[in-house]
Amino acid sequence: MDVEFHYYMTYLVAAKAGFGSEDAFKMAYASQYVDDNDMILEIDKGKASAYRNYISQTMNILKPKSKLFRIYPLFHFIPGDPMSKTAFRKDGKMHWLNTTPNSENANKIIDAAISTENLFHIGVACHSYADCWSHQNFVGYYDEFNAMASPLSKVTPDIGHADAQHNPDWPGLIWRDQRLLEERRENKVIFLDAARHMLHKLAKFTDKTISKAGLNEKTNELMSELGDAIGERDQRNVNVKERIARYRQLSAQAGYGDRELPEYDEDKWLDEALKEEVRGLRDRSDFTLARWDPLCDVYSWANRRNYKKTDWYSFQEAVKDYQNTAWDILSISNLKGLELPQF
Repeated sequence: MDVEFHYYMTYLVAAKAGFGSEDAFKMAYASQYVDDNDMILEIDKGKASAYRNYISQTMNILKPKSKLFRIYPLFHFIPGDPMSKTAFRKDGKMHWLNTTPNSENANKIIDAAISTENLFHIGVACHSYADCWSHQNFVGYYDEFNAMASPLSKVTPDIGHADAQHNPDWPGLIWRDQRLLEERRENKVIFLDAARHMLHKLAKFTDKTISKAGLNEKTNELMSELGDAIGERDQRNVNVKERIARYRQLSAQAGYGDRELPEYDEDKWLDEALKEEVRGLRDRSDFTLARWDPLCDVYSWANRRNYKKTDWYSFQEAVKDYQNTAWDILSISNLKGLELPQF
């Protein structure tokens, strides 16, 4: 999934579940920022306030840093149930790291996050939980299990859904995964199912006494209104701006926070927390040559006294806590005993 689900739809789900607009925003921003948190930064190096973050995504899934492979199964491809009906393949293969929707591992991880009552931690877990639907039948590792019969299959590494490109991420797309017995993938149906399960998790947290009828009412409203916002089939993803406009319009309505959700700005939290001294080419630039610039930009806290109260710092601490929790859960289940080079 991309920003459409991880930020806009996650906000709508959280708001419908009963979170206030500010809390729902923090959760949704944290959910999307998992994908944008791809730079290791050293802040106030050499000072008492020195800090180093963990990343939750690499710069390019097609060219991952070899020592960071564990990012994928923890944050983006939670290993699920290899025997799930949704995973049945024409070649009969199974994989212990295969991602499956609503798996036991995914439920344990998001339940653990919700139990912390930390909005940032919950937001991070919402990202990986939702990805279990869109990334189903791919593994977060380099393996031919991911290979697809496409023109790009010979030139792209078999990591995650690289061969499938953006097919799993676009909400209006209908496509075929020819590896599977049931080839047809209708992303709108898949995304709505992910939203429904996430709503149930979050609504039971905001209202521990919610009745079955009350939960069904919320669910029916969300499925109808979010379904309308996603709209019709969109094979080339050309209607993304129109969909985002509808998500934002929905956020301003009663039951979704009564306040229009701002457009996603991936620099917001970092810019609020840090000061940046650019040396050479800006490290955070999208300019390809910036990755080869030998000069590293220097970062310091914008407010050294209160940096621990910033959203960026809170998110980074949540990433660390989430990683530890997810690792503990997976290390005694699907990852137990596996020997994976570069993992």
